[in-house]
Amino acid sequence: MTPIQTRIPAETHGISLNDLSDNARFVLERLHEGGFEAYAVGGCVRDLLRGRSPKDFDVVTDARPEQVKRLFKRARIIGRRFKIVHVVFRDELIEVTTFRGGDTGEIKRADGGMITRDNVFGSIHEDVWRRDFSCNALYLDFASGELIDYVEGLTDIHSGRLRVIGEPEARYREDPVRMLRAARFAAKLGFHLTPDSEKAIAHCRETLADISPARLFDETVKLLQGGAGRQTVLELRRLGLLEYLFDGLATWIEPNDPASDWVLIEPVLEATDERVAKELPVNPAFLFAGLFWRMLGRHRVQWMHQRVSGDDAMVLAADEVLAVAARRLMIPRRLAEIIRAIWTLQPELERHAPAPGAPGNSQGKEKGEGKLTDEQRALTEAPWFRAAVDFLCLRSRTSEVDESVCTFWRRHAPERGSRDEVPIEALQPSDFGKKRRRPRRRKPGGRPKSTGS
Repeated sequence: MTPIQTRIPAETHGISLNDLSDNARFVLERLHEGGFEAYAVGGCVRDLLRGRSPKDFDVVTDARPEQVKRLFKRARIIGRRFKIVHVVFRDELIEVTTFRGGDTGEIKRADGGMITRDNVFGSIHEDVWRRDFSCNALYLDFASGELIDYVEGLTDIHSGRLRVIGEPEARYREDPVRMLRAARFAAKLGFHLTPDSEKAIAHCRETLADISPARLFDETVKLLQGGAGRQTVLELRRLGLLEYLFDGLATWIEPNDPASDWVLIEPVLEATDERVAKELPVNPAFLFAGLFWRMLGRHRVQWMHQRVSGDDAMVLAADEVLAVAARRLMIPRRLAEIIRAIWTLQPELERHAPAPGAPGNSQGKEKGEGKLTDEQRALTEAPWFRAAVDFLCLRSRTSEVDESVCTFWRRHAPERGSRDEVPIEALQPSDFGKKRRRPRRRKPGGRPKSTGS
C-alpha cells in the first residue's frame, strides 16, 4: 500500500540543517548536487526533535551504493545482506543507505520468516515500511528542510511511545535483533512499548537463538555501552530477553536481593553509563568482567573444593565462565584475554597489598610515596593493571575488598590515557602480553598427578 506522506515545514518542526554535523551536510549536499534525493533519517532526526545532540548521522538516498561511492573519495561499500556505504572523514563516519524496496520475491527469507538477503532497492514510499520503529522513520529533506512523516512518528516521539511499524510479530521474525533494539530504545529514550509491540516479544523471543553469536556480541556491546546500560539490562530482564544473551545470568539478577550478582553488576553498569555520559572511552572487557565476576567466583570455589590451588582454580574457572558466555556471544579472543587479565589480577592485588592500617597503606600518603616490593612492582607492570585496579576499586564499593586495598593500588596506577585506556579495536595481539600457562583439567573428584621425580 502507498503510505500517506505528511510534510512538516521547518518553522513547525524546529530542526535546522545547521543542526547537522558539517560532514553530514557535506554528504547530503554532494548527493543533492549529483541529482539524487538526500535525507537525514533515523536516530539523528529523532534526537534533534527531542533537543538532544545525535551521536551519529545517517543518510538515505535513491542513489545506488556504487553511485554513492563514486561521489566520495573515502567511501567503502559494506554488508552482504544489504549493501550500504560508509563515507569516512577524519573525525566522523556517515552511513549512507539506499532506499530499501518493498516485500518482493527478490528478498530471501529463512523458513521462519527471517530475512537472509535483502539487496532490493526502492523508493522512499517503500523504504519507510522497512524501518523498525515509528520514532526512527522520520526523513529530513535536505532540499526543502521539511520533515517527512509517513507513520505518525512525530506524534509517537512527543508522547514517548515506542511502536513497531507494521505487524510486530512478523517484523520481529524478519529480524529478531529488533527485539533487542526495542529494549535499548525503551531504556535509553524512556519510551514505553505499545501493548502489541511488547506482547509480540513473548511469542518471538526464542528466534534470537537463530542469530549468530558474532552479531549478538556486537548488539550486546551496543546495549551495554549506549549510555543507559543499567536500565537496558533491567528492561531485557523484564521482557525475558536477557537469557538469550547471557546463559545462566538472568536467574542471578535480582535487584532486591543483597546476595544477587546484581550487587556488583549494577555499579559496573552505572560506572559505564557515567563514562559514556562524559564521553570518556569505555572498555567492553571491563563490562564483561563485571557481569560474570560472581559466576566466576562460584566456579572457582567448586574447583578449590577439588583441592586445586586458588590461582589455578581462578584460571580454570575463567575457562569455564568464558565457555558459558560463548554459548550465546562470540567474545573476540583479544577481549577474552583482557577479561582474564582483570580477573586473575584480583587475588594478586589483594594478596600483595599491605594489610589495612599497616605502614604504606595510609590514605594520607601521596601517589608514588614509599617503596614497592619486587612483587608489587611486577604487578604494576602487568598488562591491563589499570583496568584491574579500577575493577578492584569497584569491588571495594560493594565491601568485597577493603577500601584501603583500593587506595594503595590507586596510588601506583598509571595516569589516564595510558595503554589501558586505548580503544580495544586499536590493539594488536601482541598488546596482551604472554599467555599464562593453564593447568591441565581433571575430572571432578580426581587428584592432580604427582609431578615428583
